[in-house]
Amino acid sequence: MSSFHTKHSRLPIPDLRKTMDKYLKSIQPVLLADEHTGGPSFSTSYAHQRALVNAFLSGPGPLAQARLLALDKASPHNWLDDNFWMKKTYLEWRAPLLINSNWWLTFVNDPDVPEEVVTDDGEGLTPWQVRRAACLVHGVLDFKHRMASQELCPDTTRTGMWLRYATSLIFNVSRVPQRGCDKLSLPPPPSSPWASTATVVAHDFFYALRVADPTTGAPLHVDEIERGLRAVVRDVLHRRQNGERSVEVGVLSSDGRDEWTKNYDNLVSLSPRNAHSFEAIHQSLLVLSLDHWSAPSVPADGHAEKLPLTFELDWCTSTPTPVHRSPSSSPPMPCDLLSHQSAVRSSPSAVNRFFDKPLSLIVERTTRAGAMGEHSPVDALVPSVACEWAVAKASGASVRGGLAGVPFERDPDEEGKGGLADVEAGIGARWSRLDIITSPSIQDAVENAKQRADALIANSDHEVFYFEEWGGEEVKRLSNQPDPIVQLALQLAYFRLHSRPTPVYETSLTRIFQHGRTETIRSFTMESYAFLRGCVGWKGSSAERSEPPPHLHSLLRSALRAHSSLTRSAMTGQGIDRHLLGLHISGDTAPLFEDSVFKQSQEWRLSTSGLSEGWWFRGTGFGSPYEDGYGINYLIRPHSITFCLESKHSCPTTSTRTFIDHVVDALRDMRDIYNHNGIKWTYLGRSLD
Repeated sequence: MSSFHTKHSRLPIPDLRKTMDKYLKSIQPVLLADEHTGGPSFSTSYAHQRALVNAFLSGPGPLAQARLLALDKASPHNWLDDNFWMKKTYLEWRAPLLINSNWWLTFVNDPDVPEEVVTDDGEGLTPWQVRRAACLVHGVLDFKHRMASQELCPDTTRTGMWLRYATSLIFNVSRVPQRGCDKLSLPPPPSSPWASTATVVAHDFFYALRVADPTTGAPLHVDEIERGLRAVVRDVLHRRQNGERSVEVGVLSSDGRDEWTKNYDNLVSLSPRNAHSFEAIHQSLLVLSLDHWSAPSVPADGHAEKLPLTFELDWCTSTPTPVHRSPSSSPPMPCDLLSHQSAVRSSPSAVNRFFDKPLSLIVERTTRAGAMGEHSPVDALVPSVACEWAVAKASGASVRGGLAGVPFERDPDEEGKGGLADVEAGIGARWSRLDIITSPSIQDAVENAKQRADALIANSDHEVFYFEEWGGEEVKRLSNQPDPIVQLALQLAYFRLHSRPTPVYETSLTRIFQHGRTETIRSFTMESYAFLRGCVGWKGSSAERSEPPPHLHSLLRSALRAHSSLTRSAMTGQGIDRHLLGLHISGDTAPLFEDSVFKQSQEWRLSTSGLSEGWWFRGTGFGSPYEDGYGINYLIRPHSITFCLESKHSCPTTSTRTFIDHVVDALRDMRDIYNHNGIKWTYLGRSLD
């Protein structure tokens, strides 16, 4: 730990005046767009904003800055994460986690699973499902153990140390509902029997299953995890055959946070057994949901075994990972992708889930799988790295072998492998029921929560699109980075669809700093707005195609340079939004922070985040934070880009499908602007005229 502290710089508190100057620059396109849509003149609005900033600098600003500097000195790791980032950004938010806050990932199918299993359209839990679930649990925990032991990412690089620390935040923790502001559960003590368990949910029955060695933290052998899961499934099936009904308590965690708080407190007060079960869930490593409803899929693509890891881990370990080659083309978009995304984002009526854990693995009966997680402890990149390790079978666990072909009823050697309360005694993959005592009011609350969950799910306009005409490699050949081009294409799509621009949120990691999280890249700039306006009147990639005006190339390059500069500032702790948050919280009341333009500049109707490649994921996603906005995650691969978009059906002005169409046009237009300026944009060596 001492090495971590000496090699990581502390997150800086930027210079106050520089932040204010950057803020004024960031609102210029907002003010200019207001003028262009009939609002006050830019010069008048900007003069007012400068006056607000000057008043802040000559009044409460220096005091707020001094308080932040003092807070930084008193903080063990950094002024932001130690004090208010998680609370203000996540835990005080009272909206349901379902779609609004939780992230989701869908995994590629396993090529070793027989086609008849993957394509089956029946219902019920299956042995192949259990085998793949055991492999995924083993793989994720193998990654955790290797990171903790420094077999992966030893203390030699800042990125490796950041990833090791961030990985530790995924496990053995849960968000706990409280009125007004939630909290995170405390790490379990070494004596806790739950610290080495996974919470298993099947048919809404909850179980604790030991999946790791309580002493070393190493995952149990995949065969042992599989046998434990089969024992749990057999118990579930036995209970259902006897007419026992589960308490769909997980649905309550999908509700608004204050409503969930009321029901959670009610449950805990009903019985000590409920408190015991929630303690087990909160302290467990992760949640595993085994879904029983129909989920026919398509067999894995044949080149799946050759896919590389996105987050290269062999640079920080002496043991090469078994997957390293980069494919020359992207896998095709699976025909069942939308149903897969929907199932991982949320099950029907949010049943068979628990939304408060940072990592939930979800395995359907056909072995189709994914992950979903609560956002507050760590950003989605980190669990995606752990999941990728598992999906890529880097731990060595395979669905081949084991009991995948053996029906559940033929398990004579599983007698005595587990049993009620056996997690708290003995060794191995023992299991316990986590029963919930209910009441009529709780049953009513469950039904009401299901109705609200159904409404949220029905309102979510979510789609995935694979753009396969070019990707990151083609852009890099032009001496550009692909992310700024994708960001500008998203702005152009929004501008064309809505006839106005919008402030844009793009996530940037501050992982070079101790306990670094994220900073905002304010991608909407004067340069990008000039480019958007320059495209007005150009038909571009529409049916009435025309050549781009010559001046667009210089406007495009200027916008890309501005974005790259903002990205560097954000990554190096010189962004403005985290600093503005700290000044707002630490200072006295200031007119600047109550001004409508200040608030407008943070209304991110384009909320975006990008990943590199993501070969082992079919899709990703998160919800739009605004009713009239878009939540967009994208994966830039060498020769394609995957877009995962979400908006709300209830908004009459947004449409995910129409927005995708405009994104496609915008991406083609970027290519055409370069091609018509004598710079050939090629795809796999072929010109893309």
